[in-house]
Amino acid sequence: MEKKIAILTDTTSSVQYVDHDYDNIFLIPHTVIFGEEQYVDGVDIENEEFFRRIVEEDIIPSTSQPSVGQTIEKVEEIKALGYTDIIYLPLSKGISSTYSTTLGALDLIDEIDINFKMIDTKATAVHLGFMVLEAARLTKENQSVEAIIHYVEYLRDQLKIYFMVDDLKYLIKNGRLSNAAGFLGKLLKIKPVLEFDDEGRIIGTEKIRTTKKTMETIVNHVIEATKDCKKVQYTVCHGFDQELLSKFKEELKRVTDLNNILILPLPAVIGAHVGNGVVSLGYFIIEA
Repeated sequence: MEKKIAILTDTTSSVQYVDHDYDNIFLIPHTVIFGEEQYVDGVDIENEEFFRRIVEEDIIPSTSQPSVGQTIEKVEEIKALGYTDIIYLPLSKGISSTYSTTLGALDLIDEIDINFKMIDTKATAVHLGFMVLEAARLTKENQSVEAIIHYVEYLRDQLKIYFMVDDLKYLIKNGRLSNAAGFLGKLLKIKPVLEFDDEGRIIGTEKIRTTKKTMETIVNHVIEATKDCKKVQYTVCHGFDQELLSKFKEELKRVTDLNNILILPLPAVIGAHVGNGVVSLGYFIIEA
């Protein structure tokens, strides 16, 4: 039987904002919650409305991961379309229980009779989105499931993500900053450099006092780490603070290969945890 491979991800990947022609990418939506109001990300609420509301209403929303039922339903939908294999790339298990919840439902998924593989991507937003797009590209080149998984895991292990947020209250309120205690005392006075650690958790690493200096530091780190590499893919994501994004783009001009930067907006479900004033720069070392 000929293999037909689907790439499954979630709405944290920002893939929905990419103009691509892959018909084998499927999304499971997360939910954002404003008090008693629940919205399915990308279905009931669009990005611009979401970010406008958190700015104008000074709200810190919460989020809800896809239920086991939603995941099963999506797998059944993919199976009905004739796919034999699914490679699932959810957001990092270091910031969400989506991965472990799905892991606990594998017996139910096995009953659908489709080959289902899942990878802990240790990433989210545009950084995850690039991995999804690369996985889809490899399916079109008729690569095997094993080869695609191997390459995605290679990308994951070659990825480094830096970012800054204008206000730490979102990360702290929703419990996504792993070493928050070290930053609470200076919450209103710093613009820290934030990173994803080796487990895909968000940590603060440098306490800096100004936005400009933080953005400069992030770009410096990336330039230094990639200066001798033969091929690098850079990834940038942002909220809807256009002034902040404009300033960050000025810093990005110092990156040597400006044509090799994938820039995508944050999805609402990630915006709920970082706010509107956020910029992020990541890089994949494709060839050292």
